[in-house]
Amino acid sequence: MIKAVIFDIDGVLLDSFEANLKFYQNLMTFSGHRPPTRQEFPPLFHLAMWDGIKKLTGLSKDEDIKKIWEMGKNRKSLYPVELLKMPDGIAPTVRTLNKKYLLGIVTSRVKKSVFESPELAAMQKYFQVTISYEDTLNHKPHPEPLLLAAKKLDTKPEETVYIGDVENDVRAAHAANMKAIIYSKNTQTNADRYTASFKSLPKLISTL
Repeated sequence: MIKAVIFDIDGVLLDSFEANLKFYQNLMTFSGHRPPTRQEFPPLFHLAMWDGIKKLTGLSKDEDIKKIWEMGKNRKSLYPVELLKMPDGIAPTVRTLNKKYLLGIVTSRVKKSVFESPELAAMQKYFQVTISYEDTLNHKPHPEPLLLAAKKLDTKPEETVYIGDVENDVRAAHAANMKAIIYSKNTQTNADRYTASFKSLPKLISTL
């Protein structure tokens, strides 16, 4: 029986494609590198910022990557928060789930950026635990972030479901011995369930 529900942020709790694209364009320009085009960005969207910077710049030395990562982390290059959007149905669904399950967040975002969306910040009280990039040595698809969240929620992995939007999220969940639900129009994954409607999550979770 499921006792805890953990959410990803980018592509799930927030539609952040436009905001992240503009951020990386700003960050690359600010640091003296070529900004990505809209066509080049989709494969980079779900990468942690460190990995996105590494891909975009071609840098190999950690100290060089870290300089740019720190610029992004500390928002020396502005992040367009106004472009962040919360998909329909998320707020009431989270409130409904909160009545029955423990809720958490596991994201590849840096800690400072987790609740920078005003809409998501207004819902922070519903999440008992938040695991961000700096909280673990390993990152998705490694199971460490999800296992840490389950530990903090005091639930067993097999009693937990992770809501993501790409195959990497499924791989992380299954590696942690958790169930996985994909929130996306893409059904070509190994997820236990999938949905394109956030409002259907309570019913889906009840079938796991």
